[in-house]
Amino acid sequence: MKDITKFLIFILYCTCIFFFPNNEFIIYLFFINIFVTFLLKVNIIKNMLKIFPFIVFNFLINCLLDDYRNAIYIGIKLIIVCNITFIYSKTTSITRNFKNYRNFM
Repeated sequence: MKDITKFLIFILYCTCIFFFPNNEFIIYLFFINIFVTFLLKVNIIKNMLKIFPFIVFNFLINCLLDDYRNAIYIGIKLIIVCNITFIYSKTTSITRNFKNYRNFM
């Protein structure tokens, strides 16, 4: 049950990130995410380098279609969601979730 609750909170958090307004609150979430990454000792830099071209591409497209400030906020939101996804994947085991699911049924 603990892993299911953790998964639901993860999904809710990732969804809510994109509904938050573009203001300083997103910047605070970014720094909180970085702090949690260091606290849990998750090596995020190697994984972030893999998705960095996608974030830059998304930023450039958003700069063309919208204001550069909104493009920066969307880029930060993508970094936050990718960061929390890596944290979730490193702290949760699929095998453990499957065993809990089988016992639940």
